[in-house]
Amino acid sequence: MRKNEFKEGLGDLAARAEMDHEVQMARADLYKIAKYAIKLHDMLKGVSEEQGLEGWQQAKITKAADYIGSVYHNLDYDLKFSGGNNNIETEIPTESSYKDNLKSKLDEKTKSKAQQKIS
Repeated sequence: MRKNEFKEGLGDLAARAEMDHEVQMARADLYKIAKYAIKLHDMLKGVSEEQGLEGWQQAKITKAADYIGSVYHNLDYDLKFSGGNNNIETEIPTESSYKDNLKSKLDEKTKSKAQQKIS
């Protein structure tokens, strides 16, 4: 019986580790999405409507926005009605405040990586 208890304990630990891993992977992917989204946004400032985008490019951007929006709204709903206070900001920020916040986070991460190289 003790072996089964031990195996169940490992299973619980593995499940928790996997859940933590999923969150960290999602955060890394969101960081990458945000970084490229800002770069694309800035690149498109120099593209006229006459030049436009190719259809497949616009379709991918639309699909990505839809997917991210779906996850955001689902998690937002779950967090609001789960009864817990997870300190997650549920207001959608303005474009300028979002860009400023993201750029400061990108700067912090860049500085952190530079400091790690020095150490």
